[in-house]
Amino acid sequence: MGHGRTCLSVLAVSLLVSGTGLRSSEAIAASPPEQFPPRLVALTTSHDLLATDSNAIVRFLETTRPAAVSTEEKARILSTLPLDGEVTDLSAPARRKIAVLTELLRATGYESVYEIKVIDVPQAAIGLHARAVILVSEAALTLLDADELQASLAHEIGHGYVWTERERAFQLGDHKRLKDLELVCDAIAIVTLHGLGLDVSRLMSGIEKTSRFNRERLGTANNEKDYPTLAERRAFARAMAVAIR
Repeated sequence: MGHGRTCLSVLAVSLLVSGTGLRSSEAIAASPPEQFPPRLVALTTSHDLLATDSNAIVRFLETTRPAAVSTEEKARILSTLPLDGEVTDLSAPARRKIAVLTELLRATGYESVYEIKVIDVPQAAIGLHARAVILVSEAALTLLDADELQASLAHEIGHGYVWTERERAFQLGDHKRLKDLELVCDAIAIVTLHGLGLDVSRLMSGIEKTSRFNRERLGTANNEKDYPTLAERRAFARAMAVAIR
């Protein structure tokens, strides 16, 4: 197992979390077309999503799935990841948790799109790297239970939908937009987990665990201004959970 942190420690990672056990045979149930309004919502702001029928959101997610990077591009991206820092010697409990993440990718149709890599960095975090790789820190794998890891992954799947918009906001230094896009990804995670019959109330437990872990060990993050506060995420998660009932 490598313990180097090299550039792995500066790869963009996003925090989120929630869920329950998921059988690999489960998939999001499609709703009859007539349940959806003629015009589908775009993923604009968290406020807009709260005001949108959850069936319309599901339909939008199904019909506007982000295109996967090509096989060649994915191979190139994987080749750029430093070997020193990747964790391959996993314990049996860790392997079981990775298997649960793979089940969620399978259930949502992303198993062939994203490859999971476990890395040794100080943060407890999960992140989508280059639209091709799900990076799971060893600390997050230890800290979070399988349900919370699934929810965190659902949030990262959300990042695929807002990738271009987030890149634009990052380049512009638009902290307000970056914060809201995190809530949009929270909404995508909640809708996804709900569609799979998972417990969305676990969303915040994982966020709070990782936030507490990272703050106690590393202090205030340099990019904290790009993320909603815990209070903002709690309020939004509660409102979104009510909206999808």
